[in-house]
Formats: sequence, C-alpha cells, structure tokens
Amino acid sequence: MCQIKYAQETTEQEFIFLKQQINYYNSPNHSFDSCSISSCSLIDSVDDQNIRKEFFRQYKDITEQSRATLFNIYMKSAEEQRKEYKEKLDVYVQKMNSSQNALNENERLTSIMIQLINERCQRISERIKCIYTFKTESLR
Repeated sequence: MCQIKYAQETTEQEFIFLKQQINYYNSPNHSFDSCSISSCSLIDSVDDQNIRKEFFRQYKDITEQSRATLFNIYMKSAEEQRKEYKEKLDVYVQKMNSSQNALNENERLTSIMIQLINERCQRISERIKCIYTFKTESLR
C-alpha cells in the first residue's frame, strides 16, 4: 500500500508542479519575443521586407501553436497518470477493507496496525510535498 501511495502522491505533486511550470513559461517574461528562437537567420536573410514579415509572422504562429499543443499534451498525460494512480490506490484500499471484513477476528489487522499504515501513508505524502515545495522554490 505504501508503494502505491508513494506513486499516487508523486504523480499528484508532479501534476501540480507541471501546472506551475507551464504558468511560469506562459508569463510575459517568457513570451515568444523574449525567447532565443525569436530570431531566425534564415528569415532575416530574406531581402524583401514584406515577405520577411510574413515569414516571421507564420514562424511565430507555428511556434506558439506548437508550444501550446506541447503544454496541453504534458498536462493531459500528467492528468491521466494522476487519475490512474488515484484509482489504483482507491482499489487497493477497497480490497484491503473488504478482505479485512471477510476475515475472522483473529486474522484481521489490529486497529493499531491500521493506524500505523495510515500514519505511514500520511508521512509519505508530507515528504513528497516537501520535496516538491523545495523543487518549486529552487527554480524561482
């Protein structure tokens, strides 16, 4: 159960981190014009100013569309992974609860053991959140 909780919490925090990163890279400080790819020597070599402007406009549009598409793919993938691990954890907890109910009194986990498992899972969540908080802060 702890391994599933670890994976679930990691994907949850990775999803949140990815959203923050995308917001950061969509900020005005990271617009197309401030990126290193905003100048292209091939386009700059065109002599006709009108053609050069049109090429640059198309280049900029394609670049911005590609970036948006890529960010959407990242988010969709992270969301799917997040849901997958949440469902795995939910299924595991349901199986564990139903198996506990099916066992006789002597074979069941004690309430102390269940409490320890829950505390362990809580600590796993806290540690992973701490790691991602540090990761977020270190990139600012």
